[in-house]
Amino acid sequence: MMTYHPHRHDPDAMVTRPSLRSLDTTHRRPAARVQPTAPAMDLRPTPYDQPAPGRGFWGALTHAEREAFSKEAEPVELPVGHVLWREGDAAGHVLIIRSGWVKICVRRKGWERIIAVRGPGDLIGERAAMQVRRRSATVVALDTVQALRVSTGAFAAILAEHPRILRVIEEQMYDRLAEQTAPSARVSDSPWPAAAPAAPRDTDASAPVAAPVADIRAGQNCTILFTDIVGFSGTHRTDEDRLVVRRVMYDLLRDALEYSEVPWDPCHREDRGDGALVIVPAEIPTRRVVDPMLTRLTAGLRRHNRTADGGTRFQLRVALHVGPVVPDDQGVSGLAIIQTARLLDAPVLREWLDRTQADVGFIASAYVYEFVIAHAPGPVNPASYQRVTCKVKDAELTGWMHLSSATIPPAA
Repeated sequence: MMTYHPHRHDPDAMVTRPSLRSLDTTHRRPAARVQPTAPAMDLRPTPYDQPAPGRGFWGALTHAEREAFSKEAEPVELPVGHVLWREGDAAGHVLIIRSGWVKICVRRKGWERIIAVRGPGDLIGERAAMQVRRRSATVVALDTVQALRVSTGAFAAILAEHPRILRVIEEQMYDRLAEQTAPSARVSDSPWPAAAPAAPRDTDASAPVAAPVADIRAGQNCTILFTDIVGFSGTHRTDEDRLVVRRVMYDLLRDALEYSEVPWDPCHREDRGDGALVIVPAEIPTRRVVDPMLTRLTAGLRRHNRTADGGTRFQLRVALHVGPVVPDDQGVSGLAIIQTARLLDAPVLREWLDRTQADVGFIASAYVYEFVIAHAPGPVNPASYQRVTCKVKDAELTGWMHLSSATIPPAA
């Protein structure tokens, strides 16, 4: 049965949730009795190329990484009550808070819901800058805020020059998600008291359940893995062959994920007859779903195909994306899942699988390639991926394709 939790809209805004009583939920100055007194962060470069002391994102950077931001940043001072950006605005920059506090909130059914508070040393706005291009929440200054403002273009250039920063961002995102799961596990630096955990939702035991379901909360950025068995309905297969092929696919998929330290049971899974949809919980880094998972999956399928007969030999298409997932009693949905399915159906992937007879055809979204694959060395060299563009239904797609065959498509 799907477990419901409060909507935490923006993964770059995941910290211990503040008590609503402690905040003025209008865009006015907070009452004096709860006005935070935030010490300013020392944003000067540290003397060594080591992570700097301090709080949050800034404190996790090395001397060189801090200097890169300092060179590109514009210092800004924002008055109390200032709206840094609103939900739905285009994302033109990120901010690193030097001093002061901001609240991050969304408006649902006429009510404002505060989902996070950010303070000195924190990076805000990176998810919209890196992926969705639109702000998923409104950010308001709770007192005078001093910050470093970096344009999205400069931010991307810094990440390209200092790829370790991507790991810092990813690890902190998963740390924040983990804090939601166990809010008492660590003490928050925020001056706001933590809210009590939500009461369990009563569920009807007789309601249908689509599949074993992880603890997935609406709006979380999860890793989405889609598979499809090529030619599953072909006349060269019997029904017995299809049962064998399905069993082998699931066995290989589970083995490859668990080999990559992605536990099978917490993943949400939906059977698609000729394939599977797997939603990996948000707290598990996407890089584990790439390597060594892909290498292990390919090796396992090659071993199977060497000894299988014509009816049980098969090729597998695999698509990978990251994005918000929305659960309900029947399973999961969301635009990110639709986009993953369309990547899986990309004509160029089908064509090259047929041409090369590769065992596995893997396609990753541009986001996964640019922010995970290209910066995470592993058994599969990022240079072996081929950038492809195609149109599926009404969508223009860009992805990065890797075939398990030695035959690599020529550069476009």
